[in-house]
Amino acid sequence: MNQLETPVIRSAPKKMKYRDELKAYSLLGFPIAWWTLFFVVAFFTALTFSFTNVSLRSLATGSKIKFTLDNYKNLLAVNWKDFDQRYWDSLGITILWTVVMSIGNNLMGLLCAFLISQLKRGNRFFLALLFWPSLVSGVVGSDVTKLVFGSDNNSLANTLLRFFGHEPIQWLTDDQTAMLALMIMPFFFGFCTKMLIYYSSLIAVPKDYKEAASLDTDSRFKIFTKITLPLIQNAVVLNLLLSIIDGFKILGPMQLVTKGGYGTESTMLYIYNTAFEDGKFGRACAYATVLFVIILVFTLIQQKLSTSKEVEDVE
Repeated sequence: MNQLETPVIRSAPKKMKYRDELKAYSLLGFPIAWWTLFFVVAFFTALTFSFTNVSLRSLATGSKIKFTLDNYKNLLAVNWKDFDQRYWDSLGITILWTVVMSIGNNLMGLLCAFLISQLKRGNRFFLALLFWPSLVSGVVGSDVTKLVFGSDNNSLANTLLRFFGHEPIQWLTDDQTAMLALMIMPFFFGFCTKMLIYYSSLIAVPKDYKEAASLDTDSRFKIFTKITLPLIQNAVVLNLLLSIIDGFKILGPMQLVTKGGYGTESTMLYIYNTAFEDGKFGRACAYATVLFVIILVFTLIQQKLSTSKEVEDVE
């Protein structure tokens, strides 16, 4: 019998060996450069400006820029004379928006994803149908809010109130109702992306776990809370983090509908007005830096709590 000859494996040239790595790095080069320029450089530039008295006027006239801590003193009440209470009021409005939207959008997204996952047919149709509101721009959404909750008596909301025998309400020009009117549309139509994430996680849960749990109980609620929900914990954490970040960055509805009036000025809108309307660019950079730290703290707390819960479930 002829013995099979063992093939000789020759080491590939170094250039060929790392060819895939070189291709990967070359493809990553542009996004890394883009991220470095528009995030890293921009962040540290804004951080530097936050310790200065720079303004749009000084940039235009070439005036001398001085380093100062007054921008942060105004926030931390070190200098009570110039204490900026308006920033903290806007932060309270932003936190209220973030809490309401995080709870509402995630509950709506999880509910819709669960119901669609139970269907035997038409899953894609209902996913597409419920996802399309996310394709609408913020400008169009703001116009719809004005149409529904306009302060005139002919708005859709006031027409319904008159139909049921109630007096019309000045929705967008009243401190008691302006924030509520801005919240309603995003509350009911801001769950689209969360729904897709939850749906992808729900259909990935093995059916064997549910079938085994159904032998002990007939309650679908118990099966969902004890089996399904822990298995999609990563999706829950991801959606909560996205909701927190999006909530703190909210700007469009306040700027386009009420222009920050009637108790609807978010922190991002106040920072924008401070920079481009008041011209206090350095102070706006300080406010943005503080907001970045607050978002980072909330994110780390959320991740810590989710990690602790995951460790408890494993134990």
